[in-house]
Amino acid sequence: MKYWIWIPILVLTACSSKEVSVPDNVISASEMVPILVDVHIIEGARNGSLILGDTNDIEDYYAKVYQKHSISEEEFKRSFRFYNSEPTLFIPIYEKVLDSLKINGAELARKGVESDYEK
Repeated sequence: MKYWIWIPILVLTACSSKEVSVPDNVISASEMVPILVDVHIIEGARNGSLILGDTNDIEDYYAKVYQKHSISEEEFKRSFRFYNSEPTLFIPIYEKVLDSLKINGAELARKGVESDYEK
């Protein structure tokens, strides 16, 4: 009968989430949000095709994102790999990215409607 006491303790221990610390060489979660927003805007705009005669490769746009956020490609890729392997950290980041994209989209839509009425 003594073994039954340990079963709930073992289950709780096994199911508890581990505390994940972000390594020093990884971009912070708060800094990753605007970087990922920019990445999604680029990928959404480009969608793998040329736009209005644009001859730049997508890598050129990524380079601008890295420059804008003062990071290197390796820093971004290392950080993305880290967060991608830690869903408990990555999901909240992407929730903020999606919220930001929704807000940006709503603002653009509103500005489009305002400019239509200004004509």
